Amino acid sequence: MGEAILTAKQVLEADEAVRYGIFGVIGGSGYFPPRDFLNEFFLVGSDPCDQDGRMGRWQPFTLSDDEYHEVKAWWAASHPGVVASDLGVDCWSDWVQVILNPEDWGYPDGLPLTDEPADAEDGSVS
Repeated sequence: MGEAILTAKQVLEADEAVRYGIFGVIGGSGYFPPRDFLNEFFLVGSDPCDQDGRMGRWQPFTLSDDEYHEVKAWWAASHPGVVASDLGVDCWSDWVQVILNPEDWGYPDGLPLTDEPADAEDGSVS
């Protein structure tokens, strides 16, 4: 397993477990970010939502397309029914806001889930 894949899994797992980690919210949302958005998160080197700094920092990195698909499949295995989608936005920060506040982005009843699995070829859902 490549170093980036291992690091991505460690970061996502730790972030999901930490009190204010954004992936704790994402894990319950039914969605997973597209590769470009996930790479934006990994390039920061920390989770801005982890206000207490409980998780610590990581060395910024990115995932290739193949690495992303492996990480996405790993995430989907522990989050049944998860879908990968850009949620109609263009960047990580907007994507997170849609997850956190769907009503502010035109989803008054919360985000709808589609039937397309997270292993969609391009990582997006229409």
